[in-house]
Amino acid sequence: MNTSLELGSVFGAVVSQKPSRGICQRGTPMTIQCHVDSQVTTMFWYRQLPGQSMTLIATANQGSEATYEKGFAKDKFPISRPNLTFSTLNVSDMSPEDSGIYFCSAGDTVLGTDQRSEQEP
Repeated sequence: MNTSLELGSVFGAVVSQKPSRGICQRGTPMTIQCHVDSQVTTMFWYRQLPGQSMTLIATANQGSEATYEKGFAKDKFPISRPNLTFSTLNVSDMSPEDSGIYFCSAGDTVLGTDQRSEQEP
C-alpha cells in the first residue's frame, strides 16, 4: 500500500510528519509521527482516499483520549498524544482500502470567548 504524508504550517507553527512516504504489506501496522515546533492544544488527524475529499479521523488533546469521527474506531486508528508537540497515528492491520494520504494539523482552541468588535447598547 502506498501512503503519502504531507508537511505544512499552522499559525506560524511548523508541522512535520515521519515517515514522509510509506509502503506497507497487507495486515501489517503503520505508525505516523507528527511533530509541531511549538506547543499546541489540539492536533487533528486526517485521511484522504484516492478520488475523495479529506476526512477528519480524530481530534487529539494532550492528556485525554482522542475523539473519533463517525466511521473511525480507536482499535483501527489508535492515536497517542503524550505531550503538546507530538502525536502518533497508528493504522492497524493495513488493507488496500487504507491506501491514501494521512496527515495531521495542529491548532489552539479558546473556548467561551466572544471576539466581536461591536459593543452592545
